[in-house]
Amino acid sequence: MAEPSSNPLISSKPSESGLTVSLHPLALLTVSDQVTRHSVRKQEGPVAGALLGQQRGREITVEHAFPASLVKGPDGRWLFNYEWMGTRIQQYKDVHKAPALEFVGWFALCPSDGPLPEFVPLQKQAINFYSDNAILLALHPEAIAGQAPTGGKLPITVYESVVDAEPKDEGSMQVDGHETSVIKFRPLPYSIDTDETEMIAIDYIAKGAGSAAAIDDTPIVVQPTEAPPADKKGKKRADPSPEAAETKPTNGVEEPLKTLTAEEEDQIAGITTRLNSVKMLQSRLALLQTFVQSLPPSYLTSPPSPSSESAFPDPAHLPHLRNIQALLTRLALLTPARDGSSASAKNALASASLSQSNDVSLAYILSLLGQDIQSLSELGRKFSTVESNKSGTKGKHSQQPGPGAKGAAGVGGGLGSAGGGFSGLGNGDGGFGGAGSQDLNTVGPLV
Repeated sequence: MAEPSSNPLISSKPSESGLTVSLHPLALLTVSDQVTRHSVRKQEGPVAGALLGQQRGREITVEHAFPASLVKGPDGRWLFNYEWMGTRIQQYKDVHKAPALEFVGWFALCPSDGPLPEFVPLQKQAINFYSDNAILLALHPEAIAGQAPTGGKLPITVYESVVDAEPKDEGSMQVDGHETSVIKFRPLPYSIDTDETEMIAIDYIAKGAGSAAAIDDTPIVVQPTEAPPADKKGKKRADPSPEAAETKPTNGVEEPLKTLTAEEEDQIAGITTRLNSVKMLQSRLALLQTFVQSLPPSYLTSPPSPSSESAFPDPAHLPHLRNIQALLTRLALLTPARDGSSASAKNALASASLSQSNDVSLAYILSLLGQDIQSLSELGRKFSTVESNKSGTKGKHSQQPGPGAKGAAGVGGGLGSAGGGFSGLGNGDGGFGGAGSQDLNTVGPLV
């Protein structure tokens, strides 16, 4: 069983949530970088930040982290800048969409015995940002200062928050049945999870951790060398000893050989690497030169030789020759022009630029001409449509009878219908006389 902690914020009950946490190295590097920057810049306030990750069931992954903005509350305690944190979390969500990351907790510097009372309001805000499963990643600075051996346990602890209900005190003035709810913390198990991209970054950092930038320059104390005792017999060495060779006088003053610092050793290692690269390049260029010199003379530049077969290179050498030609062409483009040919190079560049500018201008003029032709074609189509509509309207007006003819026909029809026998008048012709006689004969006896 774990020993009970003296910190009142550590819950004595074991964890029942079943949560497990997977930490990624990039998040731990961000936390370490924030602590280093805060210490070097001597910034005020506590070190705190947000953790981003995913939750798959009962497993929480911590993949990214960023420093948070803190402000002092009315009671003097530090709180998260709510608006700033909401905006920043949303920005990270917009960037990290595949996979989708969300706020899963926060980190802070914490002593080894557990969280401080100042962490309670920050944990409440973290719960509001996420849920009750918001975790706290505590980094223990005293464990870092202790210089733990390599391969030991990481100086971190992951906590979850729980709400413990304290029983009502008999001497208190609380209402019966009410209990006090206090936020407490419980440690959670965690593991380190790394993918391929993070392995590249970790390998680079691990190689650079032993460089001069990571080692403090300490003054080197050089012990003064004592002169060898004089030979009383008058005999001495013809050649100086190695110890004496190390302390050769310079301008009359003996200067002992100093040990190189870590920064100087790192510079020497970089220079040695570059020197080896130059040597390798020189050997490769010498090999290419020997290869080109071993080829037969070109049939394009050299006069034809009696043996025409030897004038052509071996087909197996053609790919290598093409690669060499491509390399020379690339170097010619990268190498600046010499002083003697600078004027011709400038003229060639000016002519090429002018030609390109003319091509662009010509393409622009052709595009404008095409647009104008299209507009004229549209205008002609609309004009023909209007003219055809006008001609159709005039033809309809010419085919319609005048108002007099319409009136005569109407009068004739009316009379025919009124008399009962004026059928000829209904046709619009002049048959009024014949019809009248018949009608008069019919009407006569009635009178």
